[in-house]
Amino acid sequence: MWTGITIGTSLAAVALAPGDTAAAQTAPVAPRAPQSMREVAPGLAAYTDNVLFGEVWERPGLAKRDRSLVTIASLIAGGRSAQLTSHLRIGLGNGLKPVEIAEILTHMGFYAGWPNAVSAVVVAQDVFKAQGVDTASLAVQEGGPLTAPASDAARAERVRATVAPTAPALADYTNRILFEDLWRRPALAARDRSLATIAALVTTGDVAQLEFHLRLGLENGLSPAELAEAFNHLAFYAGWPRAMGAVPVLARVTGPAESIPSPLTVVRAGTSPVAGPARNFTGSVQVDTSFRGAAPSRLGGARVTFQPGARTNWHSHALGQTLLIASGRGLVQDEGGAVREVRAGDIVVTAPGVRHWHGAARDSVMSHFAISERSGDADVIWMEPVSDAQYRGRAK
Repeated sequence: MWTGITIGTSLAAVALAPGDTAAAQTAPVAPRAPQSMREVAPGLAAYTDNVLFGEVWERPGLAKRDRSLVTIASLIAGGRSAQLTSHLRIGLGNGLKPVEIAEILTHMGFYAGWPNAVSAVVVAQDVFKAQGVDTASLAVQEGGPLTAPASDAARAERVRATVAPTAPALADYTNRILFEDLWRRPALAARDRSLATIAALVTTGDVAQLEFHLRLGLENGLSPAELAEAFNHLAFYAGWPRAMGAVPVLARVTGPAESIPSPLTVVRAGTSPVAGPARNFTGSVQVDTSFRGAAPSRLGGARVTFQPGARTNWHSHALGQTLLIASGRGLVQDEGGAVREVRAGDIVVTAPGVRHWHGAARDSVMSHFAISERSGDADVIWMEPVSDAQYRGRAK
């Protein structure tokens, strides 16, 4: 009969050095699961006592203060305010200052949404009152603003180039309020803001923003080992699917560095042919001969061949794009401009952030080399398809 982890059996020895095993066996973990859990879900109670608090919270890879910070941020982001009372108390006991908790609540307003943050404020108010915290002191921000990281100027420029053309107000608030104000408030260290943000993104499954914030976290002082341990911790509080779904992003950021490139590389024609994905193209499109410059270069591109009538979706490039028409006849258009014909030997230069499309003429195959630079983690922002009416409308 399977017994698994039984209530009252300590697994603390797993987190200790081999020589401490005997001591751990004589020091059972204090029960943490509530009586209701013991009655309704005794297996969950056993895991709560022996694995979650008996092992995970005792692991040395992340300080208990940081574990409390991660847990509180995750609970707020997940809208799980019912569990906040106990974890706010634990956090205070683990060394989080009341002003730091207040600042986590403020930070989560931006990364978990105002409703989740406001719900958490109500819980925190009761905990602070019970703990005798002088809430008047929480309004004081001692010290000057934190120094922006070295990468912030490039980040701000990417926002201006990629977000401002479509959502100018969002770009303004992102640069002016979020990063120039919130992230520089001195009540919570930049490292801790990164840890809280990462916990929120993993909890909500927002992996599109995760790579940027993992890299920012490293820049702000978090170590790869601490990030890995935070993911392990979050598996218990955000759920295994969320943590496992975010691991590939963590691996990309903290994994082994790419090998040193060859001083001269020849990419043979047709060496990497793939069909252009239907989500980005209309008609039959073949992408091959892809290339990417070695760091610190951000240049890359590919040869793309369009069958008659095939074309890209509307899209833009943060740092612009250059097309070298290799064969056939094609069509190009920027938003608001006329559809223009291009032929073999022509060069098309599109400015940063400009919505445009390109493809083959109705009666000709067209092939071009597309060259662009990466900005951050992407070099293209894909948008909606080009309709048949748009394609035919003013084409000659």
